[in-house]
Amino acid sequence: MFSHNMIIRDGEYTKTIYTMIKEERFQDAINTLNTIPESSTTRAGLSLLGHCYYQMQDFIEAANCYEHLINLVPDVQEYRLYYSQSLFQAGLFEEAQNIIATGLDSPELKEKVLQLQSAVAYGNEDYTAAQSLLLQRQDAYGQEASTKNDEGCLLYQANMYEDALQRYVSALQAGGFNPHVAYNAALCHYRRKENSQALNYIAEIVERGIRNHPELGVGAQAETEGGARSVGNPPALAASGLAQAFNLKAAIEYQEGNIDGAREALTDLPPRSEPELDPVTLHNMALTDPVGGGAGLRRLAFLLELGPPTCPPETFANLLLLCCKHEMYDTAADILAEHTHLTYKYLSPYLYDLLDALITAQSTPEEAEQKLGTLASSIGGRLRALAAKVQECRSATDQNALRMALREYEGALESYLPVAMARAWIPWRMDDFQGAEREFRASAEFCSETPSWRLHAAHVLFMRGDRYKEAAAFYEPIVRQNYDDILSIPASVLANLCVAYIMTSQNEEAEELMRKVERAEERKGNATGQCLHLCIVNLVIGTLYCAKNNYEFGLSRIAHALDGGSGARLCADTWIHVKRCVLGLLTGMAKQTIVLPSIALQETLNFLRACEAYGITIPSVLTGPLEDSGEQPPTIGLEARKLRALLLRLMEYK
Repeated sequence: MFSHNMIIRDGEYTKTIYTMIKEERFQDAINTLNTIPESSTTRAGLSLLGHCYYQMQDFIEAANCYEHLINLVPDVQEYRLYYSQSLFQAGLFEEAQNIIATGLDSPELKEKVLQLQSAVAYGNEDYTAAQSLLLQRQDAYGQEASTKNDEGCLLYQANMYEDALQRYVSALQAGGFNPHVAYNAALCHYRRKENSQALNYIAEIVERGIRNHPELGVGAQAETEGGARSVGNPPALAASGLAQAFNLKAAIEYQEGNIDGAREALTDLPPRSEPELDPVTLHNMALTDPVGGGAGLRRLAFLLELGPPTCPPETFANLLLLCCKHEMYDTAADILAEHTHLTYKYLSPYLYDLLDALITAQSTPEEAEQKLGTLASSIGGRLRALAAKVQECRSATDQNALRMALREYEGALESYLPVAMARAWIPWRMDDFQGAEREFRASAEFCSETPSWRLHAAHVLFMRGDRYKEAAAFYEPIVRQNYDDILSIPASVLANLCVAYIMTSQNEEAEELMRKVERAEERKGNATGQCLHLCIVNLVIGTLYCAKNNYEFGLSRIAHALDGGSGARLCADTWIHVKRCVLGLLTGMAKQTIVLPSIALQETLNFLRACEAYGITIPSVLTGPLEDSGEQPPTIGLEARKLRALLLRLMEYK
């Protein structure tokens, strides 16, 4: 790296600066040029600065340099073109178009001007104008690959992914491998749900990027656990297509439900600090944030404030969905009200109706049920029509038509499932589990083979309190399917299945399942307390026995689950179960409906004393992702002390 304070001898400035540019050390060249007062006033200095800023993707500074140049030498139209290109890259489409319209008429630049004009029209979503300008370029010599790529972009925007893919393949054949065109082809496969073909293109982009640009440090973040030095945003990164490729890989993993895989793909990106991240990477990091929803919501809100074209189009919808996921419905309503101009642009009618129903359910559940019912009827009718179409294609043995019909049916089913879940969620949140079961039965026609539907149906049957056998029948296939990797199953499923076994007198099956979980945790290593499966199973079983007034056994299971209150498993998530059961015991003792042996009471006191000691600094309540009241939250230690004091008073009462 060149020192910013290096001494350059007279007569060697030109050689030194051009050497820096040749070696793509553009920041060093900028620093050196800025030490020369004449650089900001002369044609040569401004031209070099503009080029270096453009290569460093600092398009605003580049535009400022070229603006000075067109005032200094107005007859040189190349500078006007570079000025327009800088404005376009900065997202200032209207300003770029105005510069093009005033004085860019050189025959030598006609092809480049047409290309820039079509790019500006495309950026403004004026696809008709972009198509018209593209037609004027079709016969240009040596531009076949570029033209084919641009044709593909227009077809992609029209959702004609197959035709767009053909154009991209033609562009790769005509102009050789280009990572950006290869990415476009991968994106078409992704939209067509052909993930294996998309991953093939991504693998080639990554392989070439690593081979041609080892200085970018692909994978260095994973190897150093996030401690790698930032490589910034050099021209090599933009040219390699690595950022786009890894982001698409993350999107594929995320779509397939592999959140860890999505995070890994983003970790493999060349290391950059957060201010240096491109908007798409920032958006995807927000969706896969391992810490919690707060950081993700803040990142999406930041991107939304930047607005288009900087903000990815999916940001608006994902921010609203993330708010609903965390039950921040008032925030979602405020965002919708503040950005009504984005509603019709970035939300499909289906998604708007679904979000509107979820928000409405907070104040008027009956109206929300009606809206969801209308939406379900509409999609249900389409599903029946598509199911008939699939059968026709199977009878006609037309494999291409069958694939298309199946893809349409799966897409409609993906839209129907959230609506069905939302219809069952409305009675669920009011503890009307019978009503929730009724909604699940209504959607069984289409969703009965869908894993997520079966999982939530099992939860509803479990909560009924008298349908444990049926709930177990839904849970068991989920467990059997992942029996060799039992820790990949949600702990709630394992806990509920154990309870269902116990309630149907299948204690041996429950014990065997718990032993299986315990062995899996021992193999994985549980020194850090991160494996909470067995802990949660014991907590749920302990809570069950407490609910049946067997506090002696129930509290012993809870204490065992938390290592007697002195383990790393003690946290707000687990403490809530402890204090509910202890409060239930205190209430029963106060009413003199529960009597515990002295030994059991002493064990409970010892358990609370351990929780008091080890939980003195651990918050006792869960906070929402954006909650920041500024007040110090109560701690587990403080609450355990209060519970212990109450228990001692009741023990002394005669």
